Amino acid sequence: MIFDYLRRIFIRHTPRWVVFNIDLVVVAISFVFSYSIIRNLQFETFTMDELLMPLMMMLLLKALAIVVTRSYKGIVKYTSIQDATRIFIAMTISTFAFVIIRRYMQSQHDLLIVARRSIIIMDYLICLVALTSLRIGYKLIYRRFNRIQHNNIQNIIIYGAGHTGLMAKRSIEADMSSQFRVVAFLDDNRQLSGKSAEGVSIYNFNKKFDFVIEKFQPKELIIAIPEIAGYKKKKVIEMGLQHNLVIKNVPPIDKWINGEFTFNQIKNVNVSDLLGREPIDLENKNIRNALKGKVVFVTGAAGSIGSEIAQQCKEYNPKYLVLLDQAETPLYELEYKINKPNVEVMIGDVANEGRMRMLFKAFKPDIIFHAAAYKHVPLMEDNPYEAVNTNVFGTRILANMAVEYNAEKFVFVSTDKAVNPTNIMGASKRMAEIYVQSLNNILDIKHNTHTKFITTRFGNVLGSNGSVIPRFKQQIEDGGPITVTHPDITRYFMTIPEACQLVLEAGSMGNGGEIYIFDMGQSVRIVDLARKMIKLSGFQEGKDIEIVFTGLRPGEKLTEELLNQKEQTIGTHHPKIMVAKVHKSDFNEIEEVIEGMRKNKDKLTNRLIVTSMKEMIPEFISNNSIYEELDKKAELAIE
Repeated sequence: MIFDYLRRIFIRHTPRWVVFNIDLVVVAISFVFSYSIIRNLQFETFTMDELLMPLMMMLLLKALAIVVTRSYKGIVKYTSIQDATRIFIAMTISTFAFVIIRRYMQSQHDLLIVARRSIIIMDYLICLVALTSLRIGYKLIYRRFNRIQHNNIQNIIIYGAGHTGLMAKRSIEADMSSQFRVVAFLDDNRQLSGKSAEGVSIYNFNKKFDFVIEKFQPKELIIAIPEIAGYKKKKVIEMGLQHNLVIKNVPPIDKWINGEFTFNQIKNVNVSDLLGREPIDLENKNIRNALKGKVVFVTGAAGSIGSEIAQQCKEYNPKYLVLLDQAETPLYELEYKINKPNVEVMIGDVANEGRMRMLFKAFKPDIIFHAAAYKHVPLMEDNPYEAVNTNVFGTRILANMAVEYNAEKFVFVSTDKAVNPTNIMGASKRMAEIYVQSLNNILDIKHNTHTKFITTRFGNVLGSNGSVIPRFKQQIEDGGPITVTHPDITRYFMTIPEACQLVLEAGSMGNGGEIYIFDMGQSVRIVDLARKMIKLSGFQEGKDIEIVFTGLRPGEKLTEELLNQKEQTIGTHHPKIMVAKVHKSDFNEIEEVIEGMRKNKDKLTNRLIVTSMKEMIPEFISNNSIYEELDKKAELAIE
């Protein structure tokens, strides 16, 4: 009963008026104690009347200082350095004011205030210690009672014993609703090994990791080094996952709310941290010079890549930013998110030549970022016509419009699936690559100045619409299973901001005709990614979530490539960006094939589409029987 009563007292917030009055009682006791001690040490007698005036004056001054500094308004059980600082300021100001008043009284021969310097100094020190200790003591008692009510206290270890690590520790301790306790720091700095920080021991990460795990049995590992290298972060994460730890991350300092850090800002690590490479970071000067004051036209603006391109473009002060897509709802959401007066949102299909001409005539874009495309391999295998109509015919319409309306640059967003394509989607993107490159080549011959056509080619983008990461997340939320097509399938990955920044950089540096490819690090086994995502979510493979192999889908590769065997690369000013040296195609031949397909597009069967693609792309490998079966199904449906 008594214990429960005390616990309820300490869990409640102490009212401010109670704190204020307790502070005044402490001030009074401190002054009386100091006065009596000093006078008795000097064998002097004194009366209460003699003590009353200096006591009342000191109480008044310190009460005013406490009110001014608001030191009584802090929540006592969350006492921090800031609260101690306010007490210090309040006691210093009031004591200094008392000294001035005392000196003035003495100069006026008014002996109503009798207090020696030794009394004032002792009172000052006792007040500082007593008021601060009272708050810290209350905080410790509160923490003790609060911890007792949690039966399952979980141990946490922090990687990084620097300033950020200490901030993380303090934020965990300050959040009394949490059931966590920091039991150890891990750090690579050998000079810190064997020492302690705020009572918590520091261990060498490389040598003592397993020892710390065995000794403390932690449930979580918090990474508290903001500028940690990508490969190092991956190593820390993987070592933590091997012991089934929940891995969390302290955000960079510039992400702290109002410059302060709280427990709620500690979040789970991102899937991008599993790539194990340094984020690609580019200088923005070239991009700014290329886009400032220009009319920028972004197709596919409602998609993952297009929307990020649009949001990055707005930061470079274009004259107009024209966003085009046929997806109404996501385009509306993008307009709300950007919300700038020089942004024009347009609905339209890139394969609709009349609509595109209307927009080009109205806006006369200087720079076009063409990200509109059908990209999902299995869907395009079942719908070859739509892949060609959007990815090939749509690109051709936009490229021709760019030339007709004298655009400066046309940046085409392609994919690694265009290399040695084995599916309709990849082949359609390769056809578009060949068209814009050959168009640039023939314009080089005919004109000195013309629209510069630039192609960017990269692999999978983490978190993009329909990509593997969102699907895995959803499958984990649904309780599994996670479906992977093949145990050996691998893919290259990069983040959406990285991909879009590289597209913008390529657009600013390109002189026309280039196919830019990006250094995406090492390819990642999809099944390994799935296993790590299961662990990062706090589950165990086989016990909580199953991984099921479903077999490769039609047109799907085990591994993706950024170059075919006949292509080579040359470097650029940026080590992460290279230019592919590809075979130059004859524009007239390419135009003849695509125009022939366009004129007969209403009569195109799936088999004829594939035959035309192979005529243009000899390396395109496909199973024609699949598309013949699709034609038969279509004929039966019509009948």
